[in-house]
Amino acid sequence: MLPMNNSVYFSRLSIIILLIVSLLGVNDTTYAQKENIGIPFKSYLYLQPNVGASQYFGEFNKEDLWNQHQKLGFGAILGYQLSPIFGLRGQFVKDNLYSKRFDQEKLFTSDLWDGALHLTININEIFAEYNSKRFFNFYVFTGAGISSFKSKVENFTTHEIINEHTTRQSTFVLPVGAGAAIRLNNTFSVNLEYGDRTVFSDVDLDLTSGGNKKNHDHYSYTSVGLQISFGLKDTDGDGIRDKEDLCPDTPKGVKVDDHGCPIDTDKDGVADYLDKCPNTPSGVTVDEKGCPVDSDNDGVADYLDKCPDTPAGVIVDTHGCPVDADKDGVADYLDKCPNTPAGVSVDADGCPLDTDKDGVPDYLDKCPDTPAGVSVDANGCPPVPEAKFEYFKVVYFNFDKTVLVAKFIKDLDEVVAVLIAHPNLNLSIEGYADSQGPSAYNLKLSEKRADFVINYLIKKGIAKERLAKSYFGETKPAATNKTMEGRAKNRRVEIKSIK
Repeated sequence: MLPMNNSVYFSRLSIIILLIVSLLGVNDTTYAQKENIGIPFKSYLYLQPNVGASQYFGEFNKEDLWNQHQKLGFGAILGYQLSPIFGLRGQFVKDNLYSKRFDQEKLFTSDLWDGALHLTININEIFAEYNSKRFFNFYVFTGAGISSFKSKVENFTTHEIINEHTTRQSTFVLPVGAGAAIRLNNTFSVNLEYGDRTVFSDVDLDLTSGGNKKNHDHYSYTSVGLQISFGLKDTDGDGIRDKEDLCPDTPKGVKVDDHGCPIDTDKDGVADYLDKCPNTPSGVTVDEKGCPVDSDNDGVADYLDKCPDTPAGVIVDTHGCPVDADKDGVADYLDKCPNTPAGVSVDADGCPLDTDKDGVPDYLDKCPDTPAGVSVDANGCPPVPEAKFEYFKVVYFNFDKTVLVAKFIKDLDEVVAVLIAHPNLNLSIEGYADSQGPSAYNLKLSEKRADFVINYLIKKGIAKERLAKSYFGETKPAATNKTMEGRAKNRRVEIKSIK
């Protein structure tokens, strides 16, 4: 009869009950969320023969020390894994208990076996998603069982029998324990396990009362076993059992779906492990590598290509059309004048129109009706004698910028034309800045602005020796720095003929 005031037993039993209840709650929520993650769990049956050592704890183990007077035992487990977390199993253990109490010269022995039904709980699966190939799996177990034993107490000096069972006795036991499974493959694992069995009496097992109803005799069984799982054969090692695998020859390491077939995320008919373009949009025609077809081989897939017949080798934009860098309507690969300024009318070759055929394009020609055969200057006009030619031009920059405002580029083109028309003309390129910011910074800024103009003129073929650079920062304002309009006029480069 179980003593109602046994606090040790009740504390153990309470912890076990609370653990089971809480884990059942986890199974209803956590597992429900996990059951569709990765390769799904499949229930299976297993057999686990084992060998181990038993240990008695009671009145004849005075100090209640672990690893004292252990005896060899053996057993077997037949189990069924219901879910990634929970399993049921039956365990049979045959062992012997042995302990000496030297202060009383007493020897206790017991020929014992027990059988129990356990609920197992996989700890890993509570805190992590299910993984059929996990190397270590930790678990706890508890349940109920029956212990059958025949015990004897004797004086180990005189060998006088003090007390013994004449027939085998039976009692209920409460098993609780923990173990670790080391996975070898889908079929086999090595299990290391420790289990403690509490007897529902302080007298039945060792025929002796400790005089304290708070204590119950108990014994442990520490074992190592080989678990053999049935129905889990997986030839290609993809986590799907052969009998459920629709693609049993999948290469090792390839991710598969619930049917054991290689995953094809974008549903283009090419499995991900072979698919060089795994995110192809639905419905797009792909090649054998799973990439969208590109008929003209311009690097833009047909389903995005607005110019699908572009000749081989032609540089294209993101729409698959030939690049037209100067936006004159003639693609670069046909454009003989690829740097035509924006807005300039061009001919079929992409070159600026020259109506009077004087060699100066219309957009630069200030005398567009010059008769045929007449020599012209850089402006497209017949040259006129000149004495001293003076020139002045101002171009402007945005705040804190060293790149010219776009609309003034045409002014620099004019400067180029003037310099070409007047080969003896040299220019002073003078950079300025407004007063916003430190004066040292503004001085450097004005220099960079002068450099921009000089570099532009040089790129257009003007000799560097014809250009003299100077820069003044904020020291020579053209207008007041107290207004926005005034500061805009001060962010400038002045281009002057050198007298």
